[in-house]
Amino acid sequence: MNLIGRTTRKRYYEDPYLARSEAVVVRRGEDYLELDATVAYPEGGGQESDRGVIHLPDGRAIRFIEAKRMYGHAPRLEGFPDIEVEGVIWHVIHPDDRPVAAKIEAGTAVEVEIEVERRARLTLSHSAAHLVYLGIARYRPDAIAGLFGCHIKLDGARFDFRVEERFTPDVVQSIEAFANALVSRSAAIRVETHPQHPDARIWCCEDARIPCGGTHLRATDAVGQMRVRRKCLGSGKERLTCEFPEARIELGPYRSETATVCS
Repeated sequence: MNLIGRTTRKRYYEDPYLARSEAVVVRRGEDYLELDATVAYPEGGGQESDRGVIHLPDGRAIRFIEAKRMYGHAPRLEGFPDIEVEGVIWHVIHPDDRPVAAKIEAGTAVEVEIEVERRARLTLSHSAAHLVYLGIARYRPDAIAGLFGCHIKLDGARFDFRVEERFTPDVVQSIEAFANALVSRSAAIRVETHPQHPDARIWCCEDARIPCGGTHLRATDAVGQMRVRRKCLGSGKERLTCEFPEARIELGPYRSETATVCS
């Protein structure tokens, strides 16, 4: 397989609220389609991937259940130790739709569309997780170096740490209060692109800057007041989780290249 010079155009970075766009099939695998461009965010940085459908020229649609980044490489940028850039994105096809996908030829023009509510919920979860992370960095900076796991899901997020001291109830409460203060201020969120590579991105909120390639809100207020909880995972291992029962899921900004997706 020759992948030199080939990369998937990441429409989700060009416009994070683009939900449906045109594409061309580049390659067909046993259980996936690779397109020349996509609005589907692949799993990465702890964030679960988008799901959706690929619309065919004959009006049929096949479902993809995962978007996977493949064959990326490390750019060796200072401050981005774990990032991979470029590469291609595979759309893993639902098992029931693979017989249809098996007949699709390279060069076929299609449209790829994501599940908007899923993206909106993951976007909110990822931004909320950053607010909690900032609280951890404020009250337990030693734990940041011991971070070994992160999961951004539809209705919450978690961080796993290797630490010598457990998170006390007072510290957990302080972290929660810190994150909720950022929510109450409706702090603006922006994402900057590293000048040396467009796939290296930086999440910014007030004076905080965190390398992150995920999808994010425009401001913190939609998160609503959060709850942060602690769980012991065993000797020297701690987990913090966050939930946001008052979250406001915003579907209105999402749109298509050709038609309105949400109102």
